[in-house]
Amino acid sequence: MTDVSQMDASIDTLRERSHSVGALVLEPPLAIDITDLEKREKRLTDVIANEVIPRLLISNRSILASDTGHADQNDIAQLARLVVGPDNSDALDYIYQLRDRGLSLDLLHTELLEPTARYLGDLWTNDTLDFFDVTIGVNKLQRLVDQFASLDQVQPYNDKRRALIIVTPGEQHSFGNAMVQKFLRAAGWYVSTTMLSHADQIAPILAEEWFDVIGISLSGEGYLESMKSTIKHARASSLNKQMRIMVGGPAFLEHPEWVQTVDADGTASNAPTAVILAMKLLAESALNSK
Repeated sequence: MTDVSQMDASIDTLRERSHSVGALVLEPPLAIDITDLEKREKRLTDVIANEVIPRLLISNRSILASDTGHADQNDIAQLARLVVGPDNSDALDYIYQLRDRGLSLDLLHTELLEPTARYLGDLWTNDTLDFFDVTIGVNKLQRLVDQFASLDQVQPYNDKRRALIIVTPGEQHSFGNAMVQKFLRAAGWYVSTTMLSHADQIAPILAEEWFDVIGISLSGEGYLESMKSTIKHARASSLNKQMRIMVGGPAFLEHPEWVQTVDADGTASNAPTAVILAMKLLAESALNSK
């Protein structure tokens, strides 16, 4: 049977070691004057559960944080390097490695694919990569969306991947809008565009032609209400009841919460990201219409 004095010493030692973890201040040893061995063992268990383990968790927080199942900047840079490379399987294998490490596939778009597209867009803007390389990378990312959205379970696209890309009625800034069109076309999308003077002018367009995704840009708060009205008319009149709407432009870089304000389905910070977001939205609408 365990010697009582030895158990007292063990409890005191555990308590002191738990307080020394992470350079924590030592406290006086726990006073135990219980003579019943069974109660002493219970007390020892409480010390381990309530003091030793929590302090170990605190001291090792940095280690635990590195394995929480989230993608970091190194993961994004590595995937970007792979998708612009010659091997089509490398990127897929890398994502499976991240999954095995703990990355949730529910976070695949928001924490990996979309940030990687945004990163490629930044490299293009900084002249680190040319348009051809970025297009290759974005196309591979788009195929990864196919892979992980289980799109083989729905009917073929046929002539889908149809996008209408417009500027909010009343606005004149369209450079970013033109870049989105360029990247979507390079990624195999059918892209249409038009200039609208009033929000209700979008209604007859969508009532006559099928679109899977609408992209609308906004530069400032002055036309926020115009965008809201345009989206309202678009949803009410569209032939495609599963149509998705993405928004972008400087206004949403400063106020991402406006996505909910205008009743959109998502926002993209640059043109390559818009391609991946459009693909994600298309996948959602296809799966919802099964």
